[in-house]
Amino acid sequence: MKAIKNLAIIVMLAACTMASAQIKIPETKVSFAFPNGGWKYLETSKINDNTNVYLYSYSKDYVVDNAGDTVIPFMRIYVRKNYTGTVFDMAYSRFMVQGFQALQEYPFLDGLGYLGAYTNDGDGKDYEFRMVYIKDRNIMLEIRLETTLDRFDDFDKEFQSILESIKVTK
Repeated sequence: MKAIKNLAIIVMLAACTMASAQIKIPETKVSFAFPNGGWKYLETSKINDNTNVYLYSYSKDYVVDNAGDTVIPFMRIYVRKNYTGTVFDMAYSRFMVQGFQALQEYPFLDGLGYLGAYTNDGDGKDYEFRMVYIKDRNIMLEIRLETTLDRFDDFDKEFQSILESIKVTK
């Protein structure tokens, strides 16, 4: 009986360690963790030879918005290699592609962070997000955690804990 208890404790500790293990972003010196677990990798999209997008979604529980629709909080990591501009240049160029209202701007590591919102033209819903820009040598990263406006307060602590877990090794 004691051996079964010890085994159960070891399994639980291993699961906790795996949930908060650092995940390395390919071809960068940047890593992050999902400290509270519940997230899964969805896909990688290659935009061009210099740009990849990594997508993760929250899958611990079903998330339903005030309209009764199932929503999927997500994390998008936009990675652009061979980038010679500044963090501000990238933030501006990305804003021109997908505009938003900046609710707050703040320094993040050696980069820039935003709390932002926008209305999606496709579904008419309002969304809120946390997004940071980090430059790692000649690689620029945009990391964005997002959900619908009416569920954002439920996820903001989760989003912040993920962003706080970001490490850039020198």
